[in-house]
Parts: sequence; structure tokens; C-alpha cells
Amino acid sequence: MLAAGGRLRRVARDMAVDLTVPRTPETGSLPSGTRLEMLDPEMDGIAAAAASAVPLGHVDFGLWSGVDRFEYWRQLLAGEGPCGPVLGEASRVVRDQGGAILGALVVTDMPASGWWAGDAWIPELFVVSGHQGQGLGGLLVGHAVQACVDAGHRRLGLTVSEGNPARHLYERFGFQPFRATWLIERPDLR
Repeated sequence: MLAAGGRLRRVARDMAVDLTVPRTPETGSLPSGTRLEMLDPEMDGIAAAAASAVPLGHVDFGLWSGVDRFEYWRQLLAGEGPCGPVLGEASRVVRDQGGAILGALVVTDMPASGWWAGDAWIPELFVVSGHQGQGLGGLLVGHAVQACVDAGHRRLGLTVSEGNPARHLYERFGFQPFRATWLIERPDLR
């Protein structure tokens, strides 16, 4: 497809962690003035917060070109689309004292497909610029892993773009790559 004029938009790795393997939970504390809350399916502001986590120059910036982020988040939080219903106990949002969203993690019950046996899946994890590097991503992933273990899930998966430094975070929690994906835009569909 590339030789025919297609444009490579993303190279990514699907990763999963085996939740049946005992592990010591990572502990950490929320930075002062922040709070961890349940994810509200009617959450105002989440699309804008997610957009601020992927600024110009971020490896995933171009993926959002032409995507209605508000509709995407509405569908995801409503459990519509391929990711399945949101798992409320595993999904969380971090807010500051004023209520602004600093980060969020969504875990869904992804149905089985030709490449996934079906189980918990993280379709979205973000920490807004200016708050990255403070441990919020680790707290969110640690919460999701423990909540999925507690609920009896056998595995937890996600997709990460090549070049995204978040991959190191996922590897710290035991996520291992199991599949590479390429997103190629066909020239006849541009």
C-alpha cells in the first residue's frame, strides 16, 4: 500500500499483561491537591483534556486529524463501538483542587476478535501536558491492574504507538508486546 501512494499514519504495538501472574502492586501517592475519582459517563471536559495531552509534536498528534474528539469520547464512555462497555471500577480520572481533569484512564471489556481473546482493554490513558512526569500515569495504570485482578480478569491489553515514551510505563507493569499494527491511509480515500 505504501508503494501505491499510501501514507503511513501510525506504527503501534498491542501489549498485554497476564493478570494471573502474582505481582507486587506498585504503590504511590497522588500529588498534593489532586484526587482520584470514578469516571463519569457524562464527563464534561474529558475530550478537551485528552486533546491537551497530545500537543503538536507528540507521536500521536496526527492520529486525531479529522476526528471529532467529543463524539469519540461520547461513544467510548457510552460503551458504543468496538471497545465494549466501560469497566467502572477500573476506570479513573485525576482532578486538581479546582476540578480540572489532569488525567484519565478508561478500561473496557473488549470483546473477542481475530486477534484478541476478549478481556479487559485500555483504549485510553492520558495525562495532560504540564502534569506528565508526576506519577499520575503510574497511579492510573496501577489502579487499573489491581481492579482488573480483583474482578477476576485474566489479562489487560492496550495499544501504544512506536516512539511513545509511555511504553516504558506499561513495561514496568509487565505489559509485553504481542502484535504490531500499521495504520496506512489509502491514497484513494484522502
